[in-house]
Amino acid sequence: MIDRQDVIRMARLARLELSEAEIDQYQQDLAGFVSSGRKLQQVDVSAVEGTSHAVVVTHELRKDEVAESLPQDLVLSTGPDVSDGFFRVPRIVEEQE
Repeated sequence: MIDRQDVIRMARLARLELSEAEIDQYQQDLAGFVSSGRKLQQVDVSAVEGTSHAVVVTHELRKDEVAESLPQDLVLSTGPDVSDGFFRVPRIVEEQE
């Protein structure tokens, strides 16, 4: 069973701010998903041949050829935060509690 603390933890990991009503709704929705998954696990698929794709997949690959790159100053001019020739991005990995 999915409890409120599970929903709150998942929301925090996804950086979502949920209202109390949303927490309740997501708790019900997630419990329904888990229940559906349990029903699917009961289906006998022993006679079904495994596949990795429903259709045949072919990959059209281009030749790997060296080409001229864009100038670094032009590329960096589009960034909102640039430092020492690199894009700066916000830290997304948090320390474990």
